[in-house]
Amino acid sequence: MRDAGRKTLGVFLELRLIPVLLWSYTAVVLGTSVAFAETGTVDGFWFAVALALGVLIQGYSTHTINEIYDWRSGTDRHGSPRALSGGSKVVGLGLLNERDLWLLFAASTAGIAALAAIVAWARSPWLVIVIAAGYGIGLAYTWPPLATSYRPWLGEWLGGFPGVLLAGLGAYAIQTLRVSTTAVIALTAHALVCVGMLTMHHYLDVSADATAIPSKRTTVVALGARRAILYATVLVAVASILYGFLAVAAHPGFAFGLVFTLPAVVYHARVEPGDLRSVTRQELRIIQLGIAAGLSSSVALAPVLWPLLPVAALGYAAHLLAVAPPADLARAWRRAPFPANDGRKP
Repeated sequence: MRDAGRKTLGVFLELRLIPVLLWSYTAVVLGTSVAFAETGTVDGFWFAVALALGVLIQGYSTHTINEIYDWRSGTDRHGSPRALSGGSKVVGLGLLNERDLWLLFAASTAGIAALAAIVAWARSPWLVIVIAAGYGIGLAYTWPPLATSYRPWLGEWLGGFPGVLLAGLGAYAIQTLRVSTTAVIALTAHALVCVGMLTMHHYLDVSADATAIPSKRTTVVALGARRAILYATVLVAVASILYGFLAVAAHPGFAFGLVFTLPAVVYHARVEPGDLRSVTRQELRIIQLGIAAGLSSSVALAPVLWPLLPVAALGYAAHLLAVAPPADLARAWRRAPFPANDGRKP
């Protein structure tokens, strides 16, 4: 029973619920809310299907492959102090082994295929193309020979950005069977926020990524930390402009996106890329602001979706509780210095 409990904890941690809440969860909710604003209705069943697809694709099929190959390359085994990056830590903690991860990948893939078949039969076959593209982009992020995350720029622009965009547009399309300009702009804004967060996520991985075999040459490694900060800051600034444009041109509810994204621009610009406390604190702030920007805009567009706000808050808290939490996370919002063992991993 103890072993089963550890496996269960490993399966939960492998989901990486906090980034899932920012990326696929918020993208699906945002896409659904735009559909509601344009049609006046939301089909709860198809929303649940879109959300399940987003969580399975990002949370398990993408993350398990990422876990396997980042562990093999050595970047996740590196001893550099990291709190939020460096994988889910399930292998290092002995919660799951590589065989468990392959089984989890197979189970999630089977679930995705089953849901895709339902969508093709009951909604429209062309939606399967969107699902398959999102699935393939997630695998290509780490799976050789493409491994876009191991190459500068490609990890963001052939991985993270289109992955978020497709999750949100898929949720919109499963409701409406079409795609609108407003949905594209709104999901682009959210995807830019996520890419900015992904860039910051790699600041503390520079040493580990540079010594991995093969070398994981992320955009941060290629640009250097200071230029990477400017890169991420500009991305999020553009996202805030897009939210502001939508607030004027489409729906005033998008003003919430602007209000919550603007502080993220400041936090990106102020981060100290080599400091564990600074990166952890600012990344958590950016994650929370990104979720708040997407979900508050969504509820303004579709008030019926308000229960998804406390669901996100509970999920966020559950993840922190499940990882103990380590001092790196528990004190990330405080200005007091971390204790001497701040390099401990969750």
